[in-house]
Amino acid sequence: MRQMRLSGFFIAAGLSGLLAASELFADAYPEPAKFLGRSIRTTQLVNVDGKPFTLRPDSGKPIVLIPVFTSCPVTCPTILKEFQVSWAEALPSLATSGAQVAVVSFDPADTRAGFKKLVSRQKLPKDWIYAVPKPGKDFKEFEALLADLDFRYFKLKGQGGGYAHPAGAYIFDGGGKAGRFLAQAEFTKEDIVNAVKGSAVAGSAGGNTSRGPTKRLDNR
Repeated sequence: MRQMRLSGFFIAAGLSGLLAASELFADAYPEPAKFLGRSIRTTQLVNVDGKPFTLRPDSGKPIVLIPVFTSCPVTCPTILKEFQVSWAEALPSLATSGAQVAVVSFDPADTRAGFKKLVSRQKLPKDWIYAVPKPGKDFKEFEALLADLDFRYFKLKGQGGGYAHPAGAYIFDGGGKAGRFLAQAEFTKEDIVNAVKGSAVAGSAGGNTSRGPTKRLDNR
């Protein structure tokens, strides 16, 4: 299994998938001009316990949205683990914000059972929300939300399968407006606190800072 970070995209796939994806994505991070200030779509989800959860613009609390797919062998677990570490460091400064972290799968094949296994294996926080969109109309609504956010991902074919996708998290304010995309390289206490509190530099997105990601090719 090979894993590659290419201009902001993470790819978990076989070599044939890497070659195809490398030609398709030149600038993979979500473009701030396309998502800044956009309202989160009301989207019906189901959490790992089978209970309904709705992403909505009028929640009154900041929302951190992390798109993943649960069958990812390395990348998504790494994203979640690194965010978990910095989130714990940031929490004392965010105690009054009421911010919620929602980890949602963009893979229509993912199930609640698969998410439960990922959460258990990774020992992820119990107070985060882990959810999948329901099939049909609800999944299309979630796809439309990702399109609103300029979250571009690509299903890879051939050996290994998987997806090419941006590695990061979106921050929405209490009014459901998209404020920033934090790339994995920006998973620091300072960046998280600034993004959630709304003091991040307008227009900042992953890859546009001095800590921006570098290209990497690992043999897995």
